[in-house]
Amino acid sequence: MTVASMLLGLVFAASAAVATAQTPLRIVTTDQPGGGMDALIRPMAERLGRELGRPVIVENKPGGRSQIGAQAVLQAPADGNTIFITIQAAFVVSSHVYKFNYDPLHDFVPITNLGQGSLLLVVNPQVPAKTLKELIDWVRTKPKGSVNYASYSAGTLSHFGGILINQVGGVEMVHVPYKASPDALKDVIPGNVPLMWDGPATSTQFVKAGRLRALAYMGTKRLPALPDVPTVREAGYAEIENDGWIGVFAARGTPPETIAKVRDAMAKVLATPEIKTFYGNFGFEPGGMTTTDFARLIKTDYEKWGKFIKTIGYTGEP
Repeated sequence: MTVASMLLGLVFAASAAVATAQTPLRIVTTDQPGGGMDALIRPMAERLGRELGRPVIVENKPGGRSQIGAQAVLQAPADGNTIFITIQAAFVVSSHVYKFNYDPLHDFVPITNLGQGSLLLVVNPQVPAKTLKELIDWVRTKPKGSVNYASYSAGTLSHFGGILINQVGGVEMVHVPYKASPDALKDVIPGNVPLMWDGPATSTQFVKAGRLRALAYMGTKRLPALPDVPTVREAGYAEIENDGWIGVFAARGTPPETIAKVRDAMAKVLATPEIKTFYGNFGFEPGGMTTTDFARLIKTDYEKWGKFIKTIGYTGEP
């Protein structure tokens, strides 16, 4: 081999490496722009791009019970350049009640968890209740089925939180599902629907502005951003306590070494003080689990929510 051919080979190799480094990493999420999950993803994505040395693009594909986003990922090449970030329910609830043209648990492989957190029970200020108990007592004064509650999507913790209130309080609120949190809040804030369980990342600003009132937090610890709001356990309703997670996935067939690289880079980003502080203000604990540990968590939650779904007889929304 001549020196010229060796140099030419090095040039081609370097060019290929640069091209690979500059290929954008596409993050497909099932949330709307400005939604709670979107608000958590974007600062992470910006830092992830710097860690990986390549552009990172966030694409919002809400709706269809996460099907629209999932299918966009499955239709892309399984080369690690497209990943999927979505809520817990898309995997551990939908798999029990809906028949999609793909199997979430089989057609995707876990990368890591973005983190976990819980939901805030918020009401329109026109609702007289100042506590969860007072809310239940207020609902009892109304004709059965006359009080609605919103959720950011059917079959999610936002939906099931209302069912849990019905169970522990002996009331019959009616579920009104929306496509995403911002859509639901457009009706809850003016009082068209009086209440919902929502992610703190979207509701906290409205609580602080006096446009919503927060009654309780579903997680195990109070929110740093709203320290005066009690947990459901403190309010006397420990049965409602639940946490949810946001997961990061790739299409099955993605090279394991690519998955490992993305997971390691994301874990570093999620461990930075800036992200910890930002997430912590919304009661969201940054993730970064190993792929094995995250797969184990998915299995555990799949079984847990499967039992709950069977108990309440949930068959999905039309």
